[in-house]
Amino acid sequence: MTIQCGLQSESFKLKEGVPDSFDRVMTGNDPLFAQKTIRLTTGRRDWAAFQVLLQVNEPYTLSVGRRPAFSPYGALPNYRLAFEMDDMDGLTYSMNPIGMVEDDDGIHKADILLNDEVIHVMDRLKRSVWCELRIPEEVSPGLYKGNVHIFEQTMFEDERKVASLTVELEVINVVVPEPSEYSFQLELWQHGSNIARKHEVALWSDEHFAVLENYVASLGQLGQKSVTVIASEIPWSGQGCFRITNYYSDLFEYSMIGVEKSKSGIFTYDFNPMERYIQLCAKYGITGVIDLFGLSGIWQYQPEGYGKLADDYPDGIRVRYLDRNDSCYKYMRSAAEIKEYIAALHNYFGTTGRLNEVRIMTDEPSDPEAYRAVRELFAVVAPGFQFKTCYGHMEPILEAPEQARNSVVSAGCLFKHLDDFKELKVDNPMWYVACDIAYPNTFINSHLLESRLIPHLTAFMGFDGFLRWNYTVWPDNPRERIRYKYPFFSAGDTNFVYPGNDGRPLLTLRYMNLRRGIQEFELTAQVKDRCNDAEERLAELWSKIIKAEKLQGLYSPGDSFSTWFSDEHEDYEAVRKALLEMLVNA
Repeated sequence: MTIQCGLQSESFKLKEGVPDSFDRVMTGNDPLFAQKTIRLTTGRRDWAAFQVLLQVNEPYTLSVGRRPAFSPYGALPNYRLAFEMDDMDGLTYSMNPIGMVEDDDGIHKADILLNDEVIHVMDRLKRSVWCELRIPEEVSPGLYKGNVHIFEQTMFEDERKVASLTVELEVINVVVPEPSEYSFQLELWQHGSNIARKHEVALWSDEHFAVLENYVASLGQLGQKSVTVIASEIPWSGQGCFRITNYYSDLFEYSMIGVEKSKSGIFTYDFNPMERYIQLCAKYGITGVIDLFGLSGIWQYQPEGYGKLADDYPDGIRVRYLDRNDSCYKYMRSAAEIKEYIAALHNYFGTTGRLNEVRIMTDEPSDPEAYRAVRELFAVVAPGFQFKTCYGHMEPILEAPEQARNSVVSAGCLFKHLDDFKELKVDNPMWYVACDIAYPNTFINSHLLESRLIPHLTAFMGFDGFLRWNYTVWPDNPRERIRYKYPFFSAGDTNFVYPGNDGRPLLTLRYMNLRRGIQEFELTAQVKDRCNDAEERLAELWSKIIKAEKLQGLYSPGDSFSTWFSDEHEDYEAVRKALLEMLVNA
């Protein structure tokens, strides 16, 4: 039996199905396994990560825990990974085998951090393991050394150590901020109905909220700043999922607010699920902005019946209620009823003292006249609500700059009009990428450093935050097939995490690299606050990863991510280390 092993960085993405010779495992000359020592730089109260790469020339089980590993496929050898660093008290670590998903090109690529202690590797292909070290705040700065040991065992044999890999950890004397302290305005939209479906729990039930808490906690670890509230039925009309007949998937999102009409004709509203979710988010530091979806810019698909219900209302809002006269569910079909509902929401947030936190979210409005009419209506019915709008084109902003106060702009138009947008001096400038942006993006086919770059690019532009629509918009069997609606959606466009069988989200390499970039945004913010020559020194650092002083022309024909930005992990690590050292000397 022959085993090869080596170390890779946190931005390494293993790919299967690309031209490769299995003979390399026999001869030991595969360059992917060449690195036996890796050096990581961290602060205190920080985390560091790397990957272990393995390949064995026969089927085996791969273990990252303590449980025995017997296999239904017979007497397979087991390879167990363990980490040790004896001279750092309080250090903890975790290991996750990395699952592969099929990209749109048919190639399987590493993405999912699995929670399994043991996995079967039957195909003799390479496998990678995510290893994360958590550095305590009390640790003394300095250089520490640890090892990843690999043990082999078959059936009832005693284990024997077959390899050791070296991890050098340089701890710099900087206490890294906690996610709850972040200033980065991260807005990943949440889709609670899809979470309920995948975990097979009743919508807005106690069981649903128990699962939601795990997802909210994972958002809190990124420093998420906004709460997604769905305030009417199917505001995106299921992303048009009924048109995708080669992979039927339910993508409909349902309201958090229960509505009833009494026998005397009075509407009553149950805001409890919404309030419970807002408070759950606050528990994990997600406060400050409440995005109300479903009250403006409703996506309509007229041919399939997903159009307006109230002819005298300018938008296609769908408010469902239980009529106690006949116990039938119905929909509001008049402007008067809808305005009463909006006023009730306005009153609720006013009573709870959160009115200033609410934003009426409009996702790329397709009808400017209807959007203008909705804003005028809200100015009368619910004057305390502010609007926030995602724009895929710059023209509506330039034509009505008074509407740009809380606008979020797509990268596709932002990099063509960056100077124009900055002149508007919008509140908390933010940007987003979506399905039509080749790079930087967070697809399966994207370089992992694109996720890490996004917060750096935000700081480089002088923006406050970043928005993405896709935290959990899974198709029906995401762990079996994440490819969906290609080529409109690239694989991975719909999600940052996957549903785990235990009610927890399975994180991804893309999540981890975004997490790293957000942390570095915070280090950059501290440098700006504490270093006298920050502007000059940051410009020098950014030049290591951003190849142009101005980003206009970013999507020129024939260009790629590496044309404009570094795709070398070492460059980002150099920036990270420099930021930490600047803070030590500040």
